[in-house]
Amino acid sequence: MFPISSDGVFEDPSTFFDQDKFLEDLLVDFDFPTSSEGNDHGENVVMKKRPRKALSSGEVPDDNKGRSSDSKKSAHRFTEKQRRQEMAALHASLRSLLPLQYIKGKRAISDHMHQAVNYINDMKKKIEEMQIKRESLRKLQYSNVGSSSGAAVESGDHRHNYSSSTRDSSDCVKINHFKDGLMEILISSSINRECFPLSMVLADLLGRELNVIHCVSTRIDRFRYLHKIQIEVRSID
Repeated sequence: MFPISSDGVFEDPSTFFDQDKFLEDLLVDFDFPTSSEGNDHGENVVMKKRPRKALSSGEVPDDNKGRSSDSKKSAHRFTEKQRRQEMAALHASLRSLLPLQYIKGKRAISDHMHQAVNYINDMKKKIEEMQIKRESLRKLQYSNVGSSSGAAVESGDHRHNYSSSTRDSSDCVKINHFKDGLMEILISSSINRECFPLSMVLADLLGRELNVIHCVSTRIDRFRYLHKIQIEVRSID
């Protein structure tokens, strides 16, 4: 029997065979999707995986490359953070050593570095000036204000004394140099002389930019006067 269509017309069976063959050809030529998302009917579809490319001996997988890059970045960030902390500590230490007048109104690190150089140069100049003063004091220790007949030297931990050993000498000088920055000059002058030039001695000391803090003259006996001068000296050693 031949199938009858809905409109009562007989259909040729060969047409069904041709349609089935056409569908089979379509199914053979059609490529199914590789993922299961395209299967709407829930049928099991065989997934075809592409073969992975074999890695050479020196080649690193992509996931390992990413991990290595992240570890390098982390190490770089840690090193940079540590360097900044050390620089901040050094800058704070440098700023604490500089006097206020050098860094007042200056906040930049470059300004502080420049002022540190200026401070070092100023300190060098002051040290050179103090060395000159020290040399002048040493020369003063070996010189007498007037003509001295002799000198007796005593060496100790606290002082160096230079004095005359005879009462009949015209003038003599005794200098005591203490560790606390004070220097004492004792000048013994004869009464027989008309006038001892004490003012010249003070003028010479002031000309050397020495700080005279005390000066007194006393008659010690019938023959001599004692002039006592105290000077403040800063140690540079």
